[in-house]
Amino acid sequence: MGGIGIVSDPRARSNRARPGLAARLRARLGGDGEVLEAHEPAEVEVAVRRLCAAGVELLGVSGGDAAGQRVVTALAQARSGAPLPRLLLLRGGAMDTVARGQGIAGTPETILRALLESRRRGQPLRTVERDLLRVEADGGPPQFGFLLGTGAAVTLVEAWQGTGPEPSPLSAVLVLLRALGSAVRGGPLAGALSRREPVRVESDGEEWPDDGLLALLAGTTPDVGLGLRALERCAEQAGFFHAVGLTAPLLALALDLPRLRAGRPWRRRHAYDQVARELILTADRPRFVLDGNVLAAERQLRISTGPGIEIVVP
Repeated sequence: MGGIGIVSDPRARSNRARPGLAARLRARLGGDGEVLEAHEPAEVEVAVRRLCAAGVELLGVSGGDAAGQRVVTALAQARSGAPLPRLLLLRGGAMDTVARGQGIAGTPETILRALLESRRRGQPLRTVERDLLRVEADGGPPQFGFLLGTGAAVTLVEAWQGTGPEPSPLSAVLVLLRALGSAVRGGPLAGALSRREPVRVESDGEEWPDDGLLALLAGTTPDVGLGLRALERCAEQAGFFHAVGLTAPLLALALDLPRLRAGRPWRRRHAYDQVARELILTADRPRFVLDGNVLAAERQLRISTGPGIEIVVP
């Protein structure tokens, strides 16, 4: 049986609230594996390569969505086409959107305890298979993750990050409510969210109509946050991802929120809705959020599916 490797981000929100967490995870893991602390991409790359060289069969992330994105990027690069170890999302961030979307609940310690108890009893691990999303900015080295958003999605994430030193799910809900109120009043936040900048989108060789987008959403997991299952078609075909271009006015999209929480399809008059293998977005310095990390390109984003990975659901 292969071992378990855990990369723990000491700067993740919930981890900062738990001093000594890495040491406790290390003690609980015992001889079953190793815990390494890392935050910056270069540190994460070193940690992941070390764990891969040790032959771990299960790679854990103690940290939030942004930490997970850095880990899966380093993992995909380190394995370079070889099968990936299973992924264990221990949570520990402010939102943990990707983990929540797989039904993973609890703290890093309780999740690890449940996993170890199952392994030591010889029980098969429950997993869900996902493809990674591969994102190349201007032909540069690829980044990997599960959820991508542009336009209004970036505006919402930055508004949430600006709520204070410790953004939380509650502050995310408050930002969403503030956005709805701003849309009714015609306030500045609604103005920022409603901005439609020129963008060209080509999906599997077919160009989308040039109607202007509030946002592009793409992903390989359905929940984009706060229980909104906006990418419900993400697992329709292996090797594909769900892409949605939002075209309707902000208030019309707000009225669709109950539909999204129920995982119902997008209204055709409100969004372009496709399952794609590759999507190319061309714009002037497009900014995007990938699993909580806000990034930017000069001119072009190429979005495609990366390697598949099994996510453990203890």
